Amino acid sequence: MEKLINLFLNYVEPDEDITADTSIKEDLGMSSFDLVCLAEEIFAEFGVRLNAENFRNCRTVGKLAAYIAG
Repeated sequence: MEKLINLFLNYVEPDEDITADTSIKEDLGMSSFDLVCLAEEIFAEFGVRLNAENFRNCRTVGKLAAYIAG
């Protein structure tokens, strides 16, 4: 989870700490371009391919971490 949070911090400067319950869209306000770049970094770091549907289904950082883990 910590590695994933650090990847998010390459794109956003949140007002509060990023937790498992942090909403990717509402709380972090990432642009579509940022999400595409993040997906590439996730692939490079974890070997997991993500697309727009994956991000829609993983609305929180915790759900995304669970998807990557399993």
